[in-house]
Amino acid sequence: MLKLSLIIFAKLPRPGEVKTRLGSTIGMEPAAGIYAEFAEHAFTLADNLGRRGVKTYLFYAPGASAGEVKAWVGRDFVFHEQQGDSLGERMLQAFAQTFQDGGDASVIIGTDVPELCVERIDSAYDALPTHDLVIGPSTDGGYYLLGMKAPVKNVFENVKWSTGGVFQTTMGLIRDAGFECHVLPEENDIDTREDYEAYLERKSRG
Repeated sequence: MLKLSLIIFAKLPRPGEVKTRLGSTIGMEPAAGIYAEFAEHAFTLADNLGRRGVKTYLFYAPGASAGEVKAWVGRDFVFHEQQGDSLGERMLQAFAQTFQDGGDASVIIGTDVPELCVERIDSAYDALPTHDLVIGPSTDGGYYLLGMKAPVKNVFENVKWSTGGVFQTTMGLIRDAGFECHVLPEENDIDTREDYEAYLERKSRG
């Protein structure tokens, strides 16, 4: 049986440090509360996967102590501080850590996709035995999930992070390197007031 790992990137929900685009329109305090709610959803997904043997790693942003983060998360995850100057470097380091610890396949998610479900993450793990990579595009032009069986440096280089071209650039890098990649269905990434209001509307419809 493959040793599966889940990586979550997260920050402490401090006003003015999380969901700032949303906070610029609704206030930083409410935005931090929404961030905490979305993060809890990601942690609950990890709880469900953990009951089936998936090992969860929580990589937290610099500026917080491990003790603060552990007290907030309230789970027995493996905690590490993110290392690297760019988002790509930090993700590569996180993947490398899981493989160094003996993992066979790893998937990374963030905390901006409250409609992400366990079944979607399971489908990523299911695809990895026959693909080098798996990726889930988000509606803002980025991606909400990335999975691999070994550290693949290529997919993190020369990417302009936090732009609408992240997914397309990454797919180009994957194709250029000759990797087999499984693409998951698109999910909604919630960053702005419009995103959040649309999410609430979908939620109200059940």
